[in-house]
Amino acid sequence: MEKYDLSVTIPFFNEEKTVKPLVEILVKEFSKTKINYEILLVNNGSKDGTENEIKKLVNDRIKLVTVENNQGYGFGILNGFKASKGKYLGYIDGDLENLPSDVIKVYNKVISNNVHIGKGLRDVRSANFIRNIASISYDLCFSLLYFKFIKQLNAKPKIISKDFYDKTNLESKDWFIDTEILLKALKNNHKIIVENTSYDIKPQYKSNVRVSSVWEFFMNLVRFRFK
Repeated sequence: MEKYDLSVTIPFFNEEKTVKPLVEILVKEFSKTKINYEILLVNNGSKDGTENEIKKLVNDRIKLVTVENNQGYGFGILNGFKASKGKYLGYIDGDLENLPSDVIKVYNKVISNNVHIGKGLRDVRSANFIRNIASISYDLCFSLLYFKFIKQLNAKPKIISKDFYDKTNLESKDWFIDTEILLKALKNNHKIIVENTSYDIKPQYKSNVRVSSVWEFFMNLVRFRFK
């Protein structure tokens, strides 16, 4: 039985500096609402002080999920989902590139439209040129392979219903988890709600997205298409 309205998973991989500020902002935003929430902070195989920073914040609503060995971004998300007790499950990155308040924006739109899936749509003016080109390339390749167009496949936050999660065998351990969710939503004829969000780059914090992630994404697109 679901205990919360919304469970938010945040994976951290060697991001000890972002744990406290991110969580403090998110808790402050939730305090302005009537949403019954929990936050799952995933130490996704970090080798720095990430887990210690998370432990300082743990309480009735903030939970620690430990992944001993990093197996990818998606693996961290899936471990957070597995421990979640909410009617809806959401996630954002742990690098402070997403505004934490956007989780609530996307959740509210999902609820008001009574759908199973919601995602963010970034303001491209706030993202750098290279990232925008990569995002457009992802979207075009997706369209060519699947004959569907979804803008900014990897944009977050993403919110899914617990019902969708229970009926969908999500398996991607890497960055493809974003696209897998959308593919399976389309396969099951679910409407995907989109909400405008911000892209708040913090130059003092280092993102874990790498060039290898781009190649990984393309290979997964092909693999899923001909699976």
